[in-house]
Amino acid sequence: MHYNKVFWLLLAATLLQAASAQFYYSCVTPYNTYGRCVPFNKCGFVKKLFEQFQLSVPANYQEDIIKARCHVYPDTGVHICCDESLSPTPPPTASTPPPTPTIDPEGLRILRDQACGKAGADRVSHGKDVSLYEFPWMALLIYDTDEDRYKCGGSLITDRFVLSAAHCMVGVPDRIIGVRLGEHDLSKPVDCLPVNKRICAPPVEDIGVEKTIPHSDYNNARKVNDVALIKLNRAVTITRHIKPICLPIIPEAAAIPQDKRFFIAGWGGTENSKTSDILQKALVPFKTRMQCQHVFKRTNINENHLCAGGDGLIDTCKGDSGGPLFYLSPYLTASFQKTQRYVQYGIVSFGGTECGSDRNSPGIYTNVTHFIPWITRNIAQNLE
Repeated sequence: MHYNKVFWLLLAATLLQAASAQFYYSCVTPYNTYGRCVPFNKCGFVKKLFEQFQLSVPANYQEDIIKARCHVYPDTGVHICCDESLSPTPPPTASTPPPTPTIDPEGLRILRDQACGKAGADRVSHGKDVSLYEFPWMALLIYDTDEDRYKCGGSLITDRFVLSAAHCMVGVPDRIIGVRLGEHDLSKPVDCLPVNKRICAPPVEDIGVEKTIPHSDYNNARKVNDVALIKLNRAVTITRHIKPICLPIIPEAAAIPQDKRFFIAGWGGTENSKTSDILQKALVPFKTRMQCQHVFKRTNINENHLCAGGDGLIDTCKGDSGGPLFYLSPYLTASFQKTQRYVQYGIVSFGGTECGSDRNSPGIYTNVTHFIPWITRNIAQNLE
């Protein structure tokens, strides 16, 4: 069938059905850009095509729209993967490589299918100590050494992968041999509620490492690409005290909340020190890259980085190196429910670890949103 006929049949089918579903999940367009699955006639890119070409939409766009078809449940008409930011320009051809970096659809699907970002506690407390079950994605990296075994932190993002910083495994004398999940108080063999000693968390889990995956272009001198994945040697069982955190993989969560404060959490560890047995937390404000550039004059602050903190004597050392910077954000679950979940926006990198300093300087964090293509690609490439 001629593509023009297919194109108009798709449009007619959509207009005849009640295409009002609001279940807009994340997807990858034929142009290798980040989009969401929306009703055909609600896609801004399609509207731009009609405005520009009227009744003569070029065949190459018709082909791409057919390739962009996606599905929702229940079936409410024809949907396509739509990137609202696209404009009708010549799409990539066989002789033109797609733009890089690109989001891997399989890696994106794995992240989207996670029951992520739900705090284990009934409510999030406002004290400095984290409540039992409060942030169940927190991880400790176990190093092959008899002293200071937990040099860095991380965050569980799937049942097989932990997200951390490349500087926690590149140029460090000791190798990572395991990951501890479900920890709360390092000084106690069993963690119990302070108000009821009979209510206790399950034991912590120390899980072996199958592979460490630091970013191949990590550069300590320039402080770029400070991101890494750790593949566990087995899948972890998701429980109340062990759950993954969400990543900014949907449009609603991808916008960084610049007027809010982020959580950082950890046991206060850096590659050089350890300060607390009990999991700690703090709130730090967003800072612009320009504000960070004024402080870190020898570092080129760019899209690799996210800046936060700078409130003077705030205990910014509560964030482990490699640990998450996160926020309660709008989110869409795998079952298409609109809710709020904790979403990780940063990784403690070369800032945010000055304890009680009066320097009033923000910290530099790895910008997780910028590295979603790298994360999805490496998750997909390292599947069993």
